[in-house]
Amino acid sequence: MTRTHVGVAALLSLVVGWFVFDAVSSLVGLPAYYALLGVDPANVPWVALWAGVIVPVVFYAVAVIVARRLSLTRFTLVLIVALAATATVRLSLIALATGSITLF
Repeated sequence: MTRTHVGVAALLSLVVGWFVFDAVSSLVGLPAYYALLGVDPANVPWVALWAGVIVPVVFYAVAVIVARRLSLTRFTLVLIVALAATATVRLSLIALATGSITLF
């Protein structure tokens, strides 16, 4: 990997950091919101919440490892695809976590 590859990886890792920050916020805030609504604590979707924290890091790390020997353009494209996949999975996890609220 060249210095440029490292720079691109560092720049795009800011987006991964935002995904992780958002996931940690959900991990901390959603159970409190469930408690406020009076939902049974056993219904907190812990797997989805923890997956939201882990998935961005894993996807990005795998993308960097897979693309490390590619040209800069292809390297950047692979990282952007990893970020797009992360966003897709993240939205699915949000739908799963917030859609599991049942008040009955």
